[in-house]
Amino acid sequence: MGIGLGMLGLGLTSSLVGRQGGASYSAEAEALFARFTTPPTESRKALIDTFITSLKTAGVWTKLDALWVMAAADEQAARQNWKQDLYNLTAISSPTFTADRGFTNNGSTSHLTTGFTPSTAGGQWTLDSAHLGVWSRTNAVVAGAVMGGRTTSTTGQALMTLRSTSDVCTVRINQDGTVSSTNTNSSGDFIARRSVAASAALYRNGAVVVSGAAVSTTLPAAAIVIGGINTGGVVTTSNTYELAQASLGATLSDAEITAFYNAKLTYLQAVGAA
Repeated sequence: MGIGLGMLGLGLTSSLVGRQGGASYSAEAEALFARFTTPPTESRKALIDTFITSLKTAGVWTKLDALWVMAAADEQAARQNWKQDLYNLTAISSPTFTADRGFTNNGSTSHLTTGFTPSTAGGQWTLDSAHLGVWSRTNAVVAGAVMGGRTTSTTGQALMTLRSTSDVCTVRINQDGTVSSTNTNSSGDFIARRSVAASAALYRNGAVVVSGAAVSTTLPAAAIVIGGINTGGVVTTSNTYELAQASLGATLSDAEITAFYNAKLTYLQAVGAA
C-alpha cells in the first residue's frame, strides 16, 4: 500500500518533527508511533499522520479525549488512544482481532474497556458538550448497546444502540430519557452528540439519523466500554459487530462530524476496512 509523499505536509505548521525516509510527521503522530511496540511502516506513518493532520485542520483534534483506530496493523497498536497516552483499551474475554479490520466481540462476554469515566475524567467531555463515536463494519440486529456507560440502568446514561431487534437505533448522552428512530443498517460511522442542555442526536456517515429534545441530567459515573454497556461496574454485552474505530470527547458541529467522517473513511479505505 503506497502513500505518495504528496499526501504529507499539506497545511502543516512548525509542529512538524521527525524525519525518517525523507518524510516529516506531526509531533502528535510521532508521539503515537513511539507507543507502538512494532514500528509502523513508512506508508502507515504517512497514513496516520494524514488522518491526525486533517483532524487538527478541521478543529476536531482538540475536542477529543480519545480516538481509537482498531483497524490497525496489530492488536497492540489497535488498543492505543491516538490522542494521549491515557485510556488505552483493554481487551476483556478475548474479542477477536483482525489486522486492519478491528475487534469483534463474542456476543456474551467479550468487550473493550476504556477506563474513561465521564464524571471524573475532567477532559473535553462535559455535561452539555459530549460525543460518542464508533465505526461498525457489520450490518446486523443486536439487542444491546454498541458502546456506553451509565451510573444505573435509568440514570446518568451515555450509550448508543445501532439496530435493535425492532430495527431501532437509540442515543442517550448524559441523560435519562431516550432519543430513538428507525434504522435498518448498523454498518458505517455513527456519532452520538449532545450539543446543548436540551438536545441529543445520532449521525450515520455524517448525516443526521435522529435528533430530539432530551434534557441533560448527570454525567455517567461508570467507565465507557466498547462492545457493550457498563452499568455501575457491571458490563453486559450482546454485541457481535466488527468495530474498526471509536472515539469520545466534546460535542462536534455538523461540519466537524462531516470532516471526521471523511478522515476516517480515507484511512479505513486505505487499509481495506471500508
